[in-house]
Amino acid sequence: MKSIIRKMNKILLLLVSTILISIFTCSLCLAKNHIDKMDIDVAIHNNGSATITQRWAGTFNEGTEVYLPIEDKSLIVNNLKVWKDGREYLEADTWNPDWSFESKKWRYGIYRTAKGVELCFGISEYGNNIYTFSYDIDPLVKSYTDADGFNFQFVNPNMITFPSDVVLRIGVDGDRKLTSDIARIWGFGYSGMATFSEEGYAVAYSNQALRGSNYMNITLKIFKGLLTPNVEVGETFENAVLNKALENSSYAETLERNKRRGPSLSDILFAGIYVIFFIALIASIVAKIKRKAELKNFYKEVNYFRDNPNGGNLVMTHMLYKDFDIWKNKETNVIGAIIMKLINSGNLEPIQEKSYGFFGNEKISTSLRVGEAPTEPLLRELYDIIIKAAGDDGVLQENELKKYAQKNYEALTDYIKSLDTKGHNALNQEDCYNRVGGKRLNDLNEKGKKELSEVYGLRKFLDEFTLINERGVMEGIIWEDLMVYATLFGIAKKVLSELKEVYPDKLVEIEKISNTYYVSDIYFRNLYYSTYNARRAAEMAKAATMAAEGFGGMASLGGGGGFSGGGSGGGTR
Repeated sequence: MKSIIRKMNKILLLLVSTILISIFTCSLCLAKNHIDKMDIDVAIHNNGSATITQRWAGTFNEGTEVYLPIEDKSLIVNNLKVWKDGREYLEADTWNPDWSFESKKWRYGIYRTAKGVELCFGISEYGNNIYTFSYDIDPLVKSYTDADGFNFQFVNPNMITFPSDVVLRIGVDGDRKLTSDIARIWGFGYSGMATFSEEGYAVAYSNQALRGSNYMNITLKIFKGLLTPNVEVGETFENAVLNKALENSSYAETLERNKRRGPSLSDILFAGIYVIFFIALIASIVAKIKRKAELKNFYKEVNYFRDNPNGGNLVMTHMLYKDFDIWKNKETNVIGAIIMKLINSGNLEPIQEKSYGFFGNEKISTSLRVGEAPTEPLLRELYDIIIKAAGDDGVLQENELKKYAQKNYEALTDYIKSLDTKGHNALNQEDCYNRVGGKRLNDLNEKGKKELSEVYGLRKFLDEFTLINERGVMEGIIWEDLMVYATLFGIAKKVLSELKEVYPDKLVEIEKISNTYYVSDIYFRNLYYSTYNARRAAEMAKAATMAAEGFGGMASLGGGGGFSGGGSGGGTR
């Protein structure tokens, strides 16, 4: 019994110790200083000098002062002013970092060091505080032979008290605006952006908390004519400032990569595609609620349709299903449906091959052997793409299609877009529209509504055929054909599962259809998503290039050398 009591006492002592340590640790955490938000506004004057206003909001529970080192003796730093809670601080004749909390209370000063200066002011009150301080520096902007500009460190590395969030805004006196038409910007040392705002400011902001060796250096190049800086440098901005700043940065890597591969015109095309897509998406959202209600009511009224809709015109079905979608699919699997139709028609033949890995594990891969060419133009177009991807042996493997799509993403993007165009053209030729390309029910005339009812009717039939007590009628259906549309609708797996349930005596035939769908789905994904990813990579490369050339974009975690201002450390002490 005594041993049990001793054990219980030990456990109790351990629990109490843990709680006390946790409380002590938490109190230390709460006591530590932290800057939640750092806002920096820079007003550039015509002569190249600037007034910098900083606003530090956070928790200040220890130490005696806030300080900011500027370790650059070439700069004149003066006219420091400080406020907290609307109360302005008083200037001290001299400043000593070793003064007491009370001696620094509501006072500020500039402390001279061997490297430059430190802007200092008292914490004054512990707790949640917002400090605002401003100072002048001369020069910030210098005149170079080809442009004006600077590379300046606005947030130092190794700060004792780091900010979680930094927002920097740079403007010019008067009504003059900084835009990508007359300026270039690069950001270094932090995760975030450096760009131009619609209001005419150069802006930089972090998207992750700064810590350790992080910093915020901004290089700004301003074309001649906006300013008349007092300080002139007899070199180009690129040689004197930019080249040093770009060293060891991601911008330099992007520019070097672009030099090796040469410029690409395709990115302009893709930028236009995304703008068009975005506008169409916004327009769709605006009318979404009313449009959906109209279409759902129409769907409820349609009868089952058990045949190929729209006279077998697959792109017409694709476009009606996509434009008048009530299932949130956003896209149809029309490419997978075309591949399935090519297989059903014998134009493509699936081949299964076994291979064995290093450890003897079996792997089954499926290829497509190219057969006789189809006569139908829609099928022939994709068939020709597959022939090119397959190469001389006429057998297309998964990796071959991936590689082909990655290399030829521009042409394949055009092909994918053309399916929509063909669908709209087919509906227009059949005189189905009140308004060509409209996506509301009233944008279709009576002929168009009849065509839509066939699409909706087939979808309803495929969704509900297990509920229909018409087995005899259903056995006359050519399921291989209807599975092309189930693939297009994106419900093939569901239909195949339910077919096995309804027709357990026809598993062999259903398994054959299932294999055809499986192959078509693999090759659809390889073509569609490899094209999409390559296009996306091109877009990202374009964005990186724009940022590297100073038009604005992501900041570089490295680089920014040769800066003025700044230094190391700062925060509170």
